[in-house]
Amino acid sequence: MRKQSTRVKTGAARRWAALLTIAVLTALIAAAAILIYLYEPPYRPPPLEPGTLTGVPNPPANMRYGEIDAMGKFTFGIAATTYQQEDSSLAVYLTNNESNAVYLMCEIIDPLKKQILYRSGLLRPGEHVERLYPLRPLKNEAVDIEILVYALDLESYVSVGTVTLDNILQPH
Repeated sequence: MRKQSTRVKTGAARRWAALLTIAVLTALIAAAAILIYLYEPPYRPPPLEPGTLTGVPNPPANMRYGEIDAMGKFTFGIAATTYQQEDSSLAVYLTNNESNAVYLMCEIIDPLKKQILYRSGLLRPGEHVERLYPLRPLKNEAVDIEILVYALDLESYVSVGTVTLDNILQPH
């Protein structure tokens, strides 16, 4: 004679296992989402400027080239005259003086549109770049611009300071 179980089979154990599996999967997905949200990619410094030359430039006199001292932290040379060239490039003659212990980088922005018009790569001490090329097509018209010159530490790439110069980009 066969014995029958007195325990009622309702499937509660299966439901409990399914709920536990769903809870564990939900916790894993939440943990992964938090890790993705908190992830910070490693810092990658800007690239070096490919078109650099060594030494001090000799720009034409009408470019009004001069040196700027950034409160004793660093000095740089730059042309004060900003005329857009036929190919939309801009002759800036940005110079990182050899005595500096920083990288220099330049961005020229349209403050009204909040757009970067030109950007250089990093310049090592003793290097200069004569021309910058536009990041997007530009109209041949006068535009108020800000020239931002950033100085970054040679080892850590931490900002040493920024100089902002207001100017007008003149059409060619």
